[in-house]
Order: sequence, then structure tokens, then C-alpha cells
Amino acid sequence: MDDNFFGYRVRKQLYKGEHDYFKKNTHVSGMAAEDGVIIFNPYSTGINYGSVGQNEAARLWLRENKVAPKFNLTPAQIESFKGTEYEKDELASKHSILGRIISQDPSAGEITPMQRNWADWLLKNLRQRK
Repeated sequence: MDDNFFGYRVRKQLYKGEHDYFKKNTHVSGMAAEDGVIIFNPYSTGINYGSVGQNEAARLWLRENKVAPKFNLTPAQIESFKGTEYEKDELASKHSILGRIISQDPSAGEITPMQRNWADWLLKNLRQRK
């Protein structure tokens, strides 16, 4: 496993709240932590660390730079967030979609040309950060 992704460090020690959250949510592979690092879920199996690390780095960069992407989510993407913490948080949903596109996560669903443009812009910025 890499120690950083696009220059964002991986923190291997979890705080108690993170540990408790991950234990209850084994479907969550990783997180862009509040302290600006990437953390992985030790209770999740089959993690693709490269993809999850890139996804969370993208989310950290977007959060750090206060980026509010200007594109619409597709109906299928909106549906995929039902019942999740993203359901009522459009900004987090858009950040998640961009992270998924960057990491080539198929759960991004069918992406729009505008989403692709935003992801290309984001990837360019992430590569410059390294």
C-alpha cells in the first residue's frame, strides 16, 4: 500500500471515532479524514488501495480548495446515493462522483460529458500537486 496518493498522506492509526465508524460500516473502504489525510477501513475486505486512495485524495483536494462542481448528477447517480450519507448532501455527492471517475470506480455509473470535463480538470490539478 502506498503511503500517499497525489501527495496526500495515509494515516495508519485510526482515532476511536473512526475505528468505531469503520467497524459498523465495513462497506466503506476508506475516508478523506477531517485532518486532511486518507484512512482505510481495517474491517473491509478486498480493498483496492490504489483506487480508494485516489478517490479519497480527490475528495480532500476538492474540500481543501472549496470546489463546488457545476454539473448535474444523473438520475441513476442520485438513485445510487439513496439511503447513504450522500443522499441529502449534493456537494458531497458531486465530490464522490468526481473521485470515483478519477479512480475509475464503476460505481460512478454512466457519466456525463460535463462530469468528464470536471474530472479531467481535477486530475490535472491533482497531478500538479504531487
